[in-house]
Amino acid sequence: MRVRFRIALFRNGRRLSKKDLLSEKDPLLVGMRYILEFKYLEATKWLLIAEDCWEKFVLLGLANTALGQEDQGREFLSQADAFRRKTDVQIFIEFPEEGTRKEVTGAWR
Repeated sequence: MRVRFRIALFRNGRRLSKKDLLSEKDPLLVGMRYILEFKYLEATKWLLIAEDCWEKFVLLGLANTALGQEDQGREFLSQADAFRRKTDVQIFIEFPEEGTRKEVTGAWR
């Protein structure tokens, strides 16, 4: 399935890989692992059962938008700032054909 952009996750300036999250059992971190594997539909399943937090709603919004579901993506993204961050993971969107990367920022409540 073709996506509009890629989602990249970083921690302490280092790009996370699947191996970094392989042993994690928290649904949020499992969802993040699937994001790193570019399995956005599987990631969505795990993120939906994760505890409500900023990362959950941002990742759900970005995954839906990347898959062409703009309305659902906007709905999730609009809810994100109502929640606190749970991790120190930085979220980026990448446009490989343009060679650009943009950080997704929000509330640090």
